[in-house]
Amino acid sequence: MPEDEDQQQTKDPGELALVDELGIEEQLSDPIYGGRGRLFSTAGRESPVAEFTETFLILHPPQNPFTETNFEDELTPSTSPRGVLLDNFGKEKKLPGAKYNNNPLYCLSKRDEQTGKHLVAWVDQNGKMGLLELDGRYITHDVAIKLRNRTHDGELGIFPEIKPIS
Repeated sequence: MPEDEDQQQTKDPGELALVDELGIEEQLSDPIYGGRGRLFSTAGRESPVAEFTETFLILHPPQNPFTETNFEDELTPSTSPRGVLLDNFGKEKKLPGAKYNNNPLYCLSKRDEQTGKHLVAWVDQNGKMGLLELDGRYITHDVAIKLRNRTHDGELGIFPEIKPIS
């Protein structure tokens, strides 16, 4: 046995790369592995190791030791200076075809406190952003899309129950 393999065999499991701890080989005969009382899957030694939990799928880097507390790769959405989400090209996200008083609707980074869904805003002639309210609640992205789909031209101003909040 080469010296490197002897050293890996004697290392503490917490110091081994996750692929080594699980015994993942170059040629996969079965992509499912068990370890630490958990279920893992991978496409090879260089691929991220997927951990299946009851509610999540967690991807672990294959070359690092297994850890439950290192979540450095948090995803944070990009936003414009005025709080609008940005798309992959760095442009503010508009809701396609949706408008209020002939002004486009934008998807904000701000979320509804109860549902966690993104709020939408419209911009008036002076460039001031305003939220929209329906039945005492701010309109979220999904609600705006449903309302847009109920119109022939996407104009939400036809609904008298929608109130602009500046």
